[in-house]
Amino acid sequence: MVGCASTSSHRDGTGASAMTPTASEHAHPHVVEPVVGEAGTSRGVGGRGQPGGASRPLHDPVPAGPASITSAPARGAPTDAEVRTEIARFQLAIARYHLDRLNLSNALLDPSQLPPGQYNVSIASVFTDYGLPIACGGLLQIPQLGVANKTLPCGTKVIFRYGNRAIEVPVIDRGPYIRGREWDLTGAAAEALHFPGLGPIEWRLG
Repeated sequence: MVGCASTSSHRDGTGASAMTPTASEHAHPHVVEPVVGEAGTSRGVGGRGQPGGASRPLHDPVPAGPASITSAPARGAPTDAEVRTEIARFQLAIARYHLDRLNLSNALLDPSQLPPGQYNVSIASVFTDYGLPIACGGLLQIPQLGVANKTLPCGTKVIFRYGNRAIEVPVIDRGPYIRGREWDLTGAAAEALHFPGLGPIEWRLG
């Protein structure tokens, strides 16, 4: 459960080819042109790199539409073994970067106060590529709240619900590129939600 850049965490893929998004009718708020990060090594929990340690693509895809909207996990959903592995990796990242010591309470939304409407369900993972470039500009920081997605414009706000917790974060990176995964939450965003690292999550555009 670790995975806008990441699908391994978000952008690598174990057999992960980028999936073609389903176009939506409306544009999204706060469109910012992504700044392509440097090509680099595989990163983060859940890994965004290509199989066999190959570098990620030199160019991020041009956003052509929103993330595909689904009511159930996509094909290629992770196996139980993959889930256990990603949960263990994220737990190591929490301990290494002290994510559990961050004060993230102010970022949480009151689920009872969220506007009514349909939520989608997709597979998310987590990425913790701290200090490395992200597609929407800058370097990923430990307390940074955000999410990677393959197609949504940078700055698009997305509300995530997991259990009885909810948070709204911007798209900051591209990924994940592992088949079946649609979102890559930053470590801080995942920790705020108590999201374990890999698995289904509820979401809607903010």
